[in-house]
Amino acid sequence: MRPGRAGAPDDLTARARIRDAALHRFGEIGFKAATVRGIAERAGVSAALVVHHFGSKEGLREAVEDHVMDRIAGDALAALNGTLSLDDSSMRKTAQDYAPAMAYVARALTEDAEVGRSLYDRMFHETLAYFAAGEEAGVIRPCADPEGRAAAMLNADLGQTLLLHHTQRVLEITDPAEATLRVAGPVLDAYTDGLFTDARFRDAIKTPHTEEKSS
Repeated sequence: MRPGRAGAPDDLTARARIRDAALHRFGEIGFKAATVRGIAERAGVSAALVVHHFGSKEGLREAVEDHVMDRIAGDALAALNGTLSLDDSSMRKTAQDYAPAMAYVARALTEDAEVGRSLYDRMFHETLAYFAAGEEAGVIRPCADPEGRAAAMLNADLGQTLLLHHTQRVLEITDPAEATLRVAGPVLDAYTDGLFTDARFRDAIKTPHTEEKSS
């Protein structure tokens, strides 16, 4: 069990404040540059309380990553079972709420090789599980190569995250949440209706792996 898993309600509130402060700092300046003291100041607590709850800066990073992954998995499941609101105002608020998490993901994937590998692996397996649940629910088409599809879709989503600053620049949008929403429509159009008008490109690059699974 990591330090600080249990405690009184006030302790849990302080723990959440520290975790959220760390999420913002790691996303803004990176894990290496962030300090326990700086995170404590942002959370309005002492550095000793950070250590009490998380043991170390690495323990805090693990808690942040767990929180981000739990949020992603929970919202993905809510989207599948229809409990996630998809109206414009809700989507806008979701994009705004996700901005610190996406900044953290972008930093984590590029700043440290080992951390990046661990995070990517977790997101890959979560994506596999999401598509499997979607197939079972009848909202996602079956696929002959689920692992290849999971990697491709994950890479596409992460590309949007890693290149968001360029998206903002070329679309002349200062708000990251607004830029995310601007590209969400075209992405969902492609996912829902497809991009090409016929199958010639897909048929030209079919691999033995997918052909074997579909036979």
